[in-house]
Amino acid sequence: MITASLSPATGPLLAAAAVLAVAGLAKLRRPAPTGLALARLGLPGTDPVVRALGALELAAAALATVVGGWAAAPVALLYLGFAAVSTAQVRRAARTGEVADCGCFGDSSAPVGWSHVLVNLALAGAAAAATATGADGVVAGLGDAPVATVAVALLAALGAWGIQAVLTDLPALRALRAVDEAAA
Repeated sequence: MITASLSPATGPLLAAAAVLAVAGLAKLRRPAPTGLALARLGLPGTDPVVRALGALELAAAALATVVGGWAAAPVALLYLGFAAVSTAQVRRAARTGEVADCGCFGDSSAPVGWSHVLVNLALAGAAAAATATGADGVVAGLGDAPVATVAVALLAALGAWGIQAVLTDLPALRALRAVDEAAA
């Protein structure tokens, strides 16, 4: 019987950190899509700036994953920033009629929409909850409840994959459907 338990905030934190890590790696590998998205808003979008953002995302994700608790605060702040940028992108698209990719995941990015804003706010909330509750990171979890930690980490990875699909595949499908409807 397993008597040790993890914080309920651990799983959502690990999912948020995994999405952030994938986005950070994409920016390090191919910064141009994010740079273009930032430049359209009048923000600095040079390759070094985008790569620095990617490195920051990766470092914040790794620290939150390993340590948990207070180390999730930077993840929450990054997601709040992404929600603000996504909101500006959606408003710009509504004003100009120009639909632009979010730049979140490099080549896998899709047209930005309100789903980006909502997902970023939800992930910020997950990281904030982990900060507030002192949710376990992987190191503490493996020491206290190794089987549960591995199970939660696997479920968080699956959740992160689903979140990335919501941010990339669904907007792309909506855009294709809009093109089909316009052609009909």
